[in-house]
Amino acid sequence: MKTAQSFETQDEKRAYVRDLMDRAEILLSPMAGVSDRAFRGVCRELGADVTYCEFVSANGVLHGNPATFDLMEVGEEESPIGIQLFGSEPEVLAEAARTTEKIGPDIIDLNFGCPVKKVVKRNGGSALLCNTPLMEDIVRAVVNAVSVPVTAKIRLGWSKGTVNYLETTKMLEEAGACAITIHGRTRDEAFRGIANWDPIAEAKDNVSVPIIGNGDVWNYEDFAEIKERTQCDAVMVARGSIGNPWIFDEIKSNLQGGEWTPPTLEELFRKVVDHMHREVALKTE
Repeated sequence: MKTAQSFETQDEKRAYVRDLMDRAEILLSPMAGVSDRAFRGVCRELGADVTYCEFVSANGVLHGNPATFDLMEVGEEESPIGIQLFGSEPEVLAEAARTTEKIGPDIIDLNFGCPVKKVVKRNGGSALLCNTPLMEDIVRAVVNAVSVPVTAKIRLGWSKGTVNYLETTKMLEEAGACAITIHGRTRDEAFRGIANWDPIAEAKDNVSVPIIGNGDVWNYEDFAEIKERTQCDAVMVARGSIGNPWIFDEIKSNLQGGEWTPPTLEELFRKVVDHMHREVALKTE
């Protein structure tokens, strides 16, 4: 278990996250069933600057669910690392955040963007885009409960008819969020169609905390375009890393002016076997 950095003031928390996002370029998104410790290790070695555990239920943390704590397992070598929580009750999330802080994340992130039905029907994830006063209460409760920085991940709104990202980002900043990740789709769109990055640029102009762009980043060209179009502080990769953790190496190589070549079949095979051995080491066969 690693030890979390703790900060006494909100200004110190924000300064830490600002400095981190000034140095970070590409982040691995929290993804259920994907971003476990083994996969995070693979992505970090290939260039991911910040990684996140699979998102977890605040109720699961509060009830001491062993499976939930397995998802939050963090190694000494994992820094900077974030743990993302979802839920709908401020008091529950605050208490879960206190417990989570003891595990040693550098950041606690709040999930206000997950479109999956089993999360939304519990009034979690993107369901809270329809209830920004409750979202604000959650952020304030968690910020006041822990000494590590708190960030948030959102979508553009619930639907095209209820887009509210400007209102939401401003509220999140005022409530104490140290950075905000924006996925360029509404909840109704789920992962269909093409992500709209233009609202991310508007949000960037609307707040002073770092904005992290997310949605449809599949290669270096996408990374470069979302950065130029939105001027976001960093980019978060999700589905683009599944089956292709080399996306981080591709982006880093291009940023450093190198000529990147995709992995050979042999290199791909070796990494698959390496990933498998890491999983077995963590979870047994």
